[in-house]
Amino acid sequence: MLLPTKHIKIENALLGVGAEVLAELDRPKTVSTLFYDIQARRSEYEMTTIEFDWFLLAVDFLYAIGAVRLEAGVLKKFNQ
Repeated sequence: MLLPTKHIKIENALLGVGAEVLAELDRPKTVSTLFYDIQARRSEYEMTTIEFDWFLLAVDFLYAIGAVRLEAGVLKKFNQ
C-alpha cells in the first residue's frame, strides 16, 4: 500500500503518488487543481487513473512527513 510490491506498481503506491504530487507542485495549487493536473498527466502518459481518496491519502502522507503545507487554501512544498 505505502510501498510498491510485486502486486502494486510504483505509480499506484502511496510513495509513488506522493512523488507525483511533489513533482506537480512547481507552484502553490489548490487541492482540486493539483488532482486535476495529476489526472491529466496520467492520461497523457497512459497511466492508470487514481481515485480522489487515494490522492488525499498521499497528500496526508506528505503533510505528515512535513513535505507539504496548506496555507490560505493552497498546497505548497515545505521549502517554498
